[in-house]
Amino acid sequence: MAQPNRRAPVIGLLTSSGGTLDAFFLEIIERWQAQGAIVECAAGSPSKGIARQTVLASVTRRPSPRNLGARRELRAWVRDKGIDVVLTNTATASMLARGAGVGAPVVYFCHGLHWNGRRLADLPFRIAERALIPRTGGIVTINSSDEGWFSRNASRTPRLRLLGGVGLDTHRFARRSPIRWDEGGEPLRLVWCGEFSARKDPAAAVELAHALHRRGVDVVLDMLGDGELFDSRDTRSPIEGLVRRRGRTDVVSYFEQAHVLVQTSRWEGLPRVGLEAIAIGLPVVGFDVKGVRDLPAVSVAPSDDIEALAEAVLASARGDHEPLPDPATLSYVHAADMLLEFVDAVATGNFPSGRAYAA
Repeated sequence: MAQPNRRAPVIGLLTSSGGTLDAFFLEIIERWQAQGAIVECAAGSPSKGIARQTVLASVTRRPSPRNLGARRELRAWVRDKGIDVVLTNTATASMLARGAGVGAPVVYFCHGLHWNGRRLADLPFRIAERALIPRTGGIVTINSSDEGWFSRNASRTPRLRLLGGVGLDTHRFARRSPIRWDEGGEPLRLVWCGEFSARKDPAAAVELAHALHRRGVDVVLDMLGDGELFDSRDTRSPIEGLVRRRGRTDVVSYFEQAHVLVQTSRWEGLPRVGLEAIAIGLPVVGFDVKGVRDLPAVSVAPSDDIEALAEAVLASARGDHEPLPDPATLSYVHAADMLLEFVDAVATGNFPSGRAYAA
């Protein structure tokens, strides 16, 4: 936070696409501005929700020959806008900003390093990330796997761990009284939400519903979202009424009526739908994988173990799970305040305590 005798910081917020600004940062920007910060936004495509913005032709979602102009364009943006510190998010924009030597410290807000485990195919990404550490003024992480990697490879770089990611609108995802499953009087209502893709593994959720059905549980699974596997045979069930694929829709009404949210991803940064469910008061069950295991109060089962996942679902539906956190800790207000304190500290070199802290 800026001190009373010092001018407000000018924060350059950079993402690969304007859609990322719209999806994750509009409320955060508004909060920063209310606290006196000046925010200059830039992306490789226009934001629909931000009036004052800079579109940078050299910044792309995926590596491209257009990136050759990024050094000049990013330096000019920082210079012309008088930016004190850059907060950058998304892989390509983050690599370009740190590689360009923009003339201001760059904070890398890592929504998820693009690897999971130690596959040989990921080696070039690891090498590139290590090479950029000396050019990184600060690091923000949202899961324990990424924080662990940076603590080993960037131990001298200031770091912030945001336990609730970018945060939520807790008025929209308002806490309601918990719904305890009445085993003898109603179906067990499960909800799954995400992209129908190999990484999100929607087929595992259908397999879970079948496993519970074989145990004699009266269960209904609502699946929210779309994607390339939406019409796959593996995301359907021959048992009428067991699996209901709802497509892309508002999640709130489904979360408010469900007993458990199921996460079957093979890995995540920090699943936003999980945070939304927890804010509402819906317990979350998933596989013990990167990102999912970091959801507050989540119940986890070994990866790909459907029977263990079924046991965790039944326990959570009966109320046997850790207490859900205060939804205020998942608010975008909390995330915005911690981010502002951190980026201002990077700009000034004035850290409140040590080089790494969690919030």
